[in-house]
Amino acid sequence: MPLTPKNSPEKSYVRTVRKLIASLLSGSKFQQSLFGQAQQFFELDQSWQAELTQLHQQLEQSQTQLRLATRKTEAALTLDSQQKRQALQKAEQAYENRQQQRYNQLHLLCQQILELSEGSSRVETISRSSRLLGTLQLLAPSEGEQLSAVHLKYKPFYKAVLSLRLLDHLLERQLITNSYILKKSKDRYQPQPSAQGLEYQAFRDDVQIPLLMAVLLQDVGHYHPEAQHMLQGEQQSARWREFDAEERSQFLTISQAATLRFVSDGIGVSRYRGNSRTERDEFVKTEEEKQAFCLTLLKMSSKPGLGIGNLLRLPQVYASAVLPGRARFVYQSLPKVALILKNGAKAGHYDERMVDQLLTITGVFPQGYGVVYIPKEKQGFAGERYEFAIVNSLYPPSPEVPLCRAVSRNLQYRGNGLNLSVSVEHNLYFKPARQKLTVVPDQRLQEILSKLTAGFEPGKLRNLLPRYWHPDEFFADPKHQNLWNRTELLDN
Repeated sequence: MPLTPKNSPEKSYVRTVRKLIASLLSGSKFQQSLFGQAQQFFELDQSWQAELTQLHQQLEQSQTQLRLATRKTEAALTLDSQQKRQALQKAEQAYENRQQQRYNQLHLLCQQILELSEGSSRVETISRSSRLLGTLQLLAPSEGEQLSAVHLKYKPFYKAVLSLRLLDHLLERQLITNSYILKKSKDRYQPQPSAQGLEYQAFRDDVQIPLLMAVLLQDVGHYHPEAQHMLQGEQQSARWREFDAEERSQFLTISQAATLRFVSDGIGVSRYRGNSRTERDEFVKTEEEKQAFCLTLLKMSSKPGLGIGNLLRLPQVYASAVLPGRARFVYQSLPKVALILKNGAKAGHYDERMVDQLLTITGVFPQGYGVVYIPKEKQGFAGERYEFAIVNSLYPPSPEVPLCRAVSRNLQYRGNGLNLSVSVEHNLYFKPARQKLTVVPDQRLQEILSKLTAGFEPGKLRNLLPRYWHPDEFFADPKHQNLWNRTELLDN
């Protein structure tokens, strides 16, 4: 595999994404991951609270003794009271510092997601979001021992991007009725001066950041000791185990309560720095409103309907289908996520109109999916060959017609292919396209397959008319990682 300079933009982008993912779940010897800190919070918070309670009681006892002191004992009791007050203040400060550290780490993580997924225009935002979603899908393994662990790490970020785009989409179509969001989105792209001298944007800081916090922490309650015990069972050998209906209900109750507690007490709100009482009061009010919005999103995410809980609920379902983290993962079935959502809507689990809006954004084929298509010839007729492409953009012209980057031409891989939309009639995922090639001799189909699988072995394809291909090995080569640098589009 040819080497790429260390400062290449493609390699740098992938490295940035991996580092971002590690900050939530993996961490390093220098900084504990956010979920690692959450697990520590769940395990130790009761003892921390008990320590604070005990110090409070000791101070109250000392102050009571001081009020009853004689001249002979007053000096000693005053010193004792001061020492106990200092011990309490020190413990409270340590608790608040841990809380603020977690808040700052989460806030920075949200800012980094926005930097990777937001642009200065709608077109740029769609392109950046498509790139981040596609990169996550292409980096995620489709088989192997690490599949479950990697999918678990990638899923929160996949959900986060979908939630941002769904929010934008619903606002553009005036389908948001929440008064808090509508108030903050009036001047969506207008920066305003901040009380602390920083550039402030109400929509970004008061809506997008709390939304991302809610998305990233949606499953943090799984790391509560009781939830972990249920997940792993008595043997603690399996990362996940199947629940019956009663167990699942119990698990969700424990998990959600833990999540809400971590948001309220483990994360808290940002700390004001300044000397103005008026500014401080306004700052505290804004922070409390943001936290309340975050908690509302989490509480409503389990309820079907038109509410803002859909901003978490539907991306959760979608991400769980494309990054399921299960040993029985079937790559070919990824486009069935649309069917899962539609069937769920028919059964009353999700709001049907909201499902339609999400699929307008994503289409049937997830970002980064390997599409096999029959290229159009100049005369307009399909030739006796097929080529490979990778889905690389949101907002397809219709859900079944993905926007892709062609990565092979004349049965040879290319790192600088064109963008194209692949119609149902030319996409081998669908029967009409496969029927076009049924007249082609098997010998010719075998020749095509051998040429396209040589070197990359995409999915170890054996079917002469493959419905899809695995592009992860192709994408592993840094010179093939920039699939989002063109805007021209061909119809196919």
